[in-house]
Amino acid sequence: MQLLQWFLMGIMFTLGSIGVAYLSTKVKMPWYGWSTVIIGSILVLFGIGWSGASFLEGVAQSGAMALMLMSMPGVLMVVLAYRYFATQIVSKS
Repeated sequence: MQLLQWFLMGIMFTLGSIGVAYLSTKVKMPWYGWSTVIIGSILVLFGIGWSGASFLEGVAQSGAMALMLMSMPGVLMVVLAYRYFATQIVSKS
């Protein structure tokens, strides 16, 4: 079961990398905007991996805390950086 989890995490990482690469051709943001998006994406994947491993080990509280303390700030970083920098670029055009 754990091998399936890491396989799916690899697929999610690959699709996320392809998505960010595609998005970088469509949206022009400064380097610090992209770094915030990438760090947030890595935090989300790390939180999902941590919680999946914790649930498989039978420690559900650790998994829930990982989702709350790692994945939620990652999602907020991605959304706020994209909204702030992408709308700032569109409004200048």
